[in-house]
Amino acid sequence: MKQGSIIHYIVVIPAIGLITMAIIILVVIRLLSNAAIDSEIKRSLVRNIRLNQHNVSVESGELEISEDFYEQSDSIYFLILSLDGQVLRGKYPDEIAEELAEYQVDTALSHSIVLNGMKYYIRDSRVGKYKGKEIFLRGIIKKSDADSFYRSIEIIAYISMSCVLFLMFICEMILAKRISKELKNMCNTAESIGSNLDLSQRMECEDQLYEIATLAQANNRMLDQMEEMLKLQEQFTSDVAHELRTPVAVVLAQCEYVTGKKLSEAETQEFIEVVYRQSGKMDMLIVQLLKLSRLDQDRMKLQYETLDLVEIVQSVCEEQQDKAVDKVTINLNLKEVFSRGDINLISIVILNLLTNAVKFSNPGGQIDVSTGEEGEWVYISVRDYGIGIDPEDLDHIFRRFYKCDKSRNAEGFGLGLPLSEKIAVKHGGKITVSSKKEKGSKFTLYLPNVQP
Repeated sequence: MKQGSIIHYIVVIPAIGLITMAIIILVVIRLLSNAAIDSEIKRSLVRNIRLNQHNVSVESGELEISEDFYEQSDSIYFLILSLDGQVLRGKYPDEIAEELAEYQVDTALSHSIVLNGMKYYIRDSRVGKYKGKEIFLRGIIKKSDADSFYRSIEIIAYISMSCVLFLMFICEMILAKRISKELKNMCNTAESIGSNLDLSQRMECEDQLYEIATLAQANNRMLDQMEEMLKLQEQFTSDVAHELRTPVAVVLAQCEYVTGKKLSEAETQEFIEVVYRQSGKMDMLIVQLLKLSRLDQDRMKLQYETLDLVEIVQSVCEEQQDKAVDKVTINLNLKEVFSRGDINLISIVILNLLTNAVKFSNPGGQIDVSTGEEGEWVYISVRDYGIGIDPEDLDHIFRRFYKCDKSRNAEGFGLGLPLSEKIAVKHGGKITVSSKKEKGSKFTLYLPNVQP
């Protein structure tokens, strides 16, 4: 498709449309004005004949003509004549006197004739009988004399319309240049961002046009989001490298240590355990990253089934209680609730919430796990009474690799909560959190209430 400049689309095309419309309007005005002028001339002719007719009368068989009778007024010629065409008073225009002398009296409506290429309007009106003959008052007007005033108005209208169109064209040119300037500046900024990869640049708009300002603001918001995403991506890459560096460094150190040495059975077993433990950490990190990636790209197919949440919670809690038997006590307050989803993924969410509660609880602490209904939702709540979360951290805990307790950064990868939130959203639910420093935290998983 052939491209064109903004001036072409904003100025040239509308201008062509306006000119075309103006021509059509002018043609219509011309046709209508001709009809209007004809009608107005005829009305004027009738009106003047009626006024002048009061100055002519036949009384007792005598023709009486008042001194106020005028033979010519407003380009109209007035004649008093008999039925056979004999002129008793007044005279015809010199250029058509001979032709009109033979023109028969016609008391019908006003009519027009063309003589010597000129158009004339004639109107006859009966006065009475004089010497046994019918007497008539005839009015004659030349169209060119009568319509000069109307044509002047018409010409003024044409000139005015041309001036208006010209001013509109100038205004469109000015407007187009303003818009074009702003859009060019925005395009230059976009090209600069694309070539330099500098997402800190923003599109400036000095124009007062609402649409242009809105476009610039929308692009700036998009750039804000892109810059934030790029920072997150850079942080993500850095965090992954950091998390993998520690176990890889440990494995490499172990390998360097045993290289060229003859190990005892105990040393070999210790080496295997260290490598296995660190490999397990790397595998867990990779598995969580793959799950997040598949959820982000919507490539993970859920195996939907009816979920007995009480049964799932009990199973996860029993397993965690066995592992943390000396550290915390898990208290259950479960009401029968059901939902629908992938049992493996929902189990991961409950496990992550419970693992965090155990990790950040004080020794010998309590953890309350409950289920219930809230309207169209069912919930699973996990509450601990441990160290809690700083208010400034609450907005970031669902960010990948974010860890609230920096002193415990060797434990976990900061992916549990982001993964749990993704799974909840994938099931049409959500996770909420409330926390107070040194008083504990409460995480609640909400899922749609679906009865079996």
